[in-house]
Amino acid sequence: MALTALNGGVGTIQSTSGFGAKYGELSEADAFTIQKKFLTISKKLVTMARFAQKETKPLHEGKDIRWRRYERFAVNTSTLSEGVTPESDTLQQTTIMATLAQYGRWVPITDVMMALSTDPIVQQITERQAIQMAETMDTLAYNAFKAGTNVKYSNGTTRAGVNTNIGGQTAYAAAAGSAQVIQSAVTALESKDAVKISNVVKAASEYNTEPVAEGFFAICHPNTRSDIENIVGFVPVEKYANYGAVMAGEIGKVGMARFIATTLATPLSGNSGGQVKGSLRASTDDPTLCEIYQTLIFAKDAVGCVSLSGKGAVTPTVVSPRASAEDPLGQRGSVGYQFWYVCKVLQDNWLVRIEHASVAI
Repeated sequence: MALTALNGGVGTIQSTSGFGAKYGELSEADAFTIQKKFLTISKKLVTMARFAQKETKPLHEGKDIRWRRYERFAVNTSTLSEGVTPESDTLQQTTIMATLAQYGRWVPITDVMMALSTDPIVQQITERQAIQMAETMDTLAYNAFKAGTNVKYSNGTTRAGVNTNIGGQTAYAAAAGSAQVIQSAVTALESKDAVKISNVVKAASEYNTEPVAEGFFAICHPNTRSDIENIVGFVPVEKYANYGAVMAGEIGKVGMARFIATTLATPLSGNSGGQVKGSLRASTDDPTLCEIYQTLIFAKDAVGCVSLSGKGAVTPTVVSPRASAEDPLGQRGSVGYQFWYVCKVLQDNWLVRIEHASVAI
């Protein structure tokens, strides 16, 4: 490989000039090695796209991506008359379009860093860039998904009226919270024939375990964990009959909703919530108003995410410090990456956003 680590992990970059500018000074083989590492780390960290239709856009076919949703035919209860041709149905389709956008970052490196560091600098940078890329993708997805129009409020009918947590409480008390708003969201999905994501987890013989019915997945912020755990009927993952069915970040379930916590499901900024009551978390912009969290409940095929296919899924670039007209002493170089990505809500009726406050602990 062109990337080596010598003398106790000092990173060096051997010159690979002649491979072209696409990967800086990396050969295609070395770029592919870094790509695999990037994608392996990123896939483990991505949360939002787990529940999306995953598409890839072939190279050299433009930036636009289209999904087609074919609508159901209406139920027909009319009888046929002898010799009379009945009315026909019309196939209706909805086309949803999105445009891939390019993202990327880079880190400057110097000849001194490369010569004196006791750690493999390029390796450390690329690992952290892989994490950064995953978090960027999750944030882009969350921003797209929370813009859906299907919304439930834990209190009132607008964001400005929200001043209870997802369990309907303003403070922790002896009585557990209610699952009413969660049940309302699940009912809204089922009434639109939304397809459940998770399969049945059958009961096991182990003591104090519970089966898990098929259902939907919900993305929430870790600050709301204690609110969810305090809801009547909450089942923690430790009590699932099949612990192997647990997804990364999953904390448990309430009814048909299985909750996954991620810090990237950030609360809203600004003055948007209702008046603070009890021990609810206050907005940093206005301590008299509640901090508003947006928990998303997904059905199957509600959303879609698209990346560029093949080796172009992520393009790493490494430029070692070497003399040039702009850098006569060869003091500066860089390690960077770029990728193409877009996410879109495909069916508003199959994604519900719950807006609620959270109790501060």
